[in-house]
Order: sequence, then C-alpha cells, then structure tokens
Amino acid sequence: YAHMADEEDLKDIPQKVEGNDFLINLIDSPGHVDFSSEVTAALRVTDGALVVVDCVEGVCVQTETVLRQALGERIKPVVIVNKVDRALLELQVSKEDLYQSFSRTIESVNVVISTYYDKVLGDVQVQPYQGSVAFGSGLHGWGFTVRQFAVKYAKKFGVDRAKMMERLWGDNYFNPKTKKWTKVGEHDGQPLERAFNQFILDPIFKIFSAIMNFKKDEIPTLLSKLEIKLSAEEKDLEGKALLKIVMRKFLPAA
Repeated sequence: YAHMADEEDLKDIPQKVEGNDFLINLIDSPGHVDFSSEVTAALRVTDGALVVVDCVEGVCVQTETVLRQALGERIKPVVIVNKVDRALLELQVSKEDLYQSFSRTIESVNVVISTYYDKVLGDVQVQPYQGSVAFGSGLHGWGFTVRQFAVKYAKKFGVDRAKMMERLWGDNYFNPKTKKWTKVGEHDGQPLERAFNQFILDPIFKIFSAIMNFKKDEIPTLLSKLEIKLSAEEKDLEGKALLKIVMRKFLPAA
C-alpha cells in the first residue's frame, strides 16, 4: 500500500476515494530488446508506464523503443531519472552540471514523445514541475520529485504549491539579498544559484559531502537541521552504509 502523507496530493486524484490508501499493482517488464513482446503484453493490462532512464547514460535506443511501445498502446508515461548516486559518487559533478544533465535527459525523452504524438492521447510530454518526472537511486532506495520540495517551500514562502513547483525548475532564481524571485541569473554582477540547485540539490549534496568525506563533526548538525533521526546502531555506521540509511530517511523511495 502507498500512503500519501500530504492531503494536498489528494487533490490531484481525479476520482473520489475514501481515505488516502491505494493498492498499486506494479508489473516489472525487462527493458532489454529481446523482451519487447513482454513489454507490449504488460502495457496492455496497465493504466500507466513508469519509464526508468539512466542519469549517466541518458536516453538509449531501447529507451526510445519502450516509449514508442507505451505511446503505441496509448499509455501515458512518467519518468524516473535513476542512478543519481553514480553522478554524485563516481562523476562528482557540480549542482549545475547535474541539473543540466537532468534537463538534457528530460528533453531527449520529450523529443521521443513528440515524435510519436497521438491526437487521442494528446500532449503527454513529461516535466518536473508537473510532477511527471522523479529523480533518485534505485540501488540505494531513495528518490524525490519537485512536488515534495514544493509542498515544503510553498508554506515557507507563502505561495501556492503549483506556483512553487514551477519556480523550482528551469531558469528561476531566488535572490537572498532582495528576497525576491527572478528569471535573471545574476544580481549586481554576481551570479545567482538556480532555485532547483539551491533548494533541492543543495541539501542532497551536503549529505553526500559530509558523509563520504567523513566530516563527523558536521553530520549530527546537518541531520538535525534536516530532521533526520538515526538509531544508536545507525549512528555507528559510516561511508556508503550510512549514506544509504540517511538518504532513505530523508527521501524515501517507498
């Protein structure tokens, strides 16, 4: 069962439901080209398709094939950009480089979707600010959407959640000096940090940096600020083992 903790999310469910518990059946079909028939069979008994795209490799030939199959069956796809942990641990990219990588991957997915446009299905391009794109690490068991952070920051800034979702993606910047939002990436000759990087990637990068660089003095303060509680046994962990636990508590994928 999937539990939707925030009541605001219930507004996105078109049909009336009692409570906020839903039974979701998942069919995991192989993405390999040799199993294309299994993918087609799975699509014919589902209401939606969750397409997993490698954060590092990007959209590959088989990704396009799977998307084409989903659209051919008039199934609306949503996307999760996976293996974000690799980009941080192995490639050690900057926040802006990671954002640009995400943006290119999503753009590539939308190019495929546009290529196989279906009038009956309509425009089904995926966008983070619409809640149709997630980011995470399947291996480490954590993930997030822009929606999750928008709910939190909408209350802080006193704005509508949908408006906040739009601000947390694309060329949107928050100027800490003027306390105003802008689409210009600099102020008085100084560069401003993109909102997605500042409000979403920054805490993730800080967690990775503190834990993987064994900054034991910084970790307790950081976890307290992010309201992450560890058991006595978990506090004794370090390195990747601790990173997995912390990220699962901060951004649980399930």
